[in-house]
Amino acid sequence: MKKLILLIISIFTLQVFSQSVVLESFGPNFDSPVEIKNAGDDRLFVVEQIGKIQILNSDGSVNSTPFLNITSNVQYGGEKGLLGLAFHPNYPDNPSFFVNYINNNGNTVISKFSVSSNPNIADTQEDILMTINQPYGNHNGGCINFGKDGYLYIGMGDGGSGGDPQNYSQNLNSLLGKILRIDINHDGAVYSVPESNPYIGIDNAQPEIWASGLRNPWKFSFDTYDTFGGLEIDDLWIADVGQNEFEEINLVDNYISSGLNYGWRCYEGDDIYNNSNCPSSDELTFPVATYSHSNSGQFKCSITGGYVYRGELLNNMQGVYFFADYCSQEIGLLNKENDIWNYSLVNPTAPGSWVTFGEDINKELYIASVNGGLYKIVSAALNTNDLDERNISIYPNPFENEIYFNNLAVTVNIIIYDINGKELLTFENHKDNVLHLDILDSGIYFININNQIKKIIKK
Repeated sequence: MKKLILLIISIFTLQVFSQSVVLESFGPNFDSPVEIKNAGDDRLFVVEQIGKIQILNSDGSVNSTPFLNITSNVQYGGEKGLLGLAFHPNYPDNPSFFVNYINNNGNTVISKFSVSSNPNIADTQEDILMTINQPYGNHNGGCINFGKDGYLYIGMGDGGSGGDPQNYSQNLNSLLGKILRIDINHDGAVYSVPESNPYIGIDNAQPEIWASGLRNPWKFSFDTYDTFGGLEIDDLWIADVGQNEFEEINLVDNYISSGLNYGWRCYEGDDIYNNSNCPSSDELTFPVATYSHSNSGQFKCSITGGYVYRGELLNNMQGVYFFADYCSQEIGLLNKENDIWNYSLVNPTAPGSWVTFGEDINKELYIASVNGGLYKIVSAALNTNDLDERNISIYPNPFENEIYFNNLAVTVNIIIYDINGKELLTFENHKDNVLHLDILDSGIYFININNQIKKIIKK
């Protein structure tokens, strides 16, 4: 558990830096996409909040028949709907997958389905594992994921309203405001509770609880990687949506620590929110990073957690955690250097009310807006104003056929993207002070110079 004094020190050492993210439109528009998952092959499974799961193929096409359609079972609207999807760790050898949705009574349902003999269509037979009462219509959580331990982790919001009026998050006798962990491989029952769960045999505590003190963990993800010594690490990242002022990112190193209390409603981020009947601060686990709703520029309101990048497409992004904000439409990146957490929130090359990230089989990242657009992240670059520090400027902008560089004293690699993030032109080891772009039509483009990205406009 982190001591509050250490947390205060970490706040003052948190650095902010600017970065750029290029998005490429991928596939058609979807009906309120809220989750993107892969099943160990080149397909992406896009969860539509209305109650459907669509298959998005690697060529950008979508199958004419949904993989799953349970719209008749789902109460849709606001924060309600089909919200989560997780494939069995041994899929497709074990053809099961699991969903999290709000039923027609307004309650959370965790259920199990299986794929049919057609790998692109699920069997409609449903086995309900859990039904959890929801007192209000918001803060339903929704994310479900399997850890490397083979157990199913379930993110539950605090039940809704505002300020957690019943203090469910701190109440271990309630499943609300928690991360739950269950074993779905148990014979003879829909699920069992892992023996290593922290509250087994504890009076007035639900054994399914793995962590508490969360407001609305809309998205969480596992990051599996090998250390230099060959040790496999599996970290858990939890993005918890804030109340009035702060959004937070929590990290469980190698997710070996169970029974952690993340502090809501006692704290919102690092600040006291309602400290009546709260445990001591040294019994709480505080976030590794927070940002305020009024932090630097656009109004912010709701964090969407993503993934730690482990792909190959994005240069210099290994180990960086991607997240986003729903209201500001910014994409954030968080990493740790020399024991200091650094983060940034920037406007990507396409707008969107971001509600989910996705990861394909190659660990490349995608992001979707609740308005329907789905994009692949094709470039993300640290931008510490290196071009400005070198006194390198691009002019004129807007331009007609050529752009010029001032003080280009080194060779650079240049990539030109269109407004949809599609790579159009590349120039390797460019050393001239002029770049001929007469082949381009009039419009808005993005230029990547040694991983520094700027917008340019051709007249």
